[in-house]
Amino acid sequence: MRGHDYYARARTEALIHTLAIAAAVLAGALAFPLAARASTPAVTVGTTAPDFTLKALDGRNLRLSEYRGDVVVLTFWASGCGACRPALQEVNAFAATQGKDGAVVLGISLDGDAGRARSVAESLALKYPMLVDAHQAVGRLYDIDALPCTLVVDRDGIVRGEWSDEVAPQGDLARTVAGAGQ
Repeated sequence: MRGHDYYARARTEALIHTLAIAAAVLAGALAFPLAARASTPAVTVGTTAPDFTLKALDGRNLRLSEYRGDVVVLTFWASGCGACRPALQEVNAFAATQGKDGAVVLGISLDGDAGRARSVAESLALKYPMLVDAHQAVGRLYDIDALPCTLVVDRDGIVRGEWSDEVAPQGDLARTVAGAGQ
């Protein structure tokens, strides 16, 4: 019986050791996104907008740096966000006032589903390019923690306006874009 106790105790110790390793790996996996997020400075007014490339609904890859020299309005949204539809409509109304030399407007869907983004864009008759952040990598890069989120980026790539967790009123957006274009 003593031999049996030895093997049972050895198996128990091995199981405890395995569970401890698994717990450590799980804790590290859960902490990594938080650590990665903490090491990325938040994108706020006065900071440089990080460059990114995303696929538009029409299949083109669009890169933010391609618009250097233009004022750019970025609107982050998701289909499950109740305030996002009015925000998209407000930005759409603003985009309609922009001529050939006006601000570039880009919508960024954080849904990760191009079909869902297309459905929303079509139902709201959005006239600006809609980009799909399939893995929310750009959302994390920009530290988006509330939706909708609208940013105005000036000609030099500096964020000049931010509306987070609210609709960007068309008048405020127009004033910020005008100031960013100088």
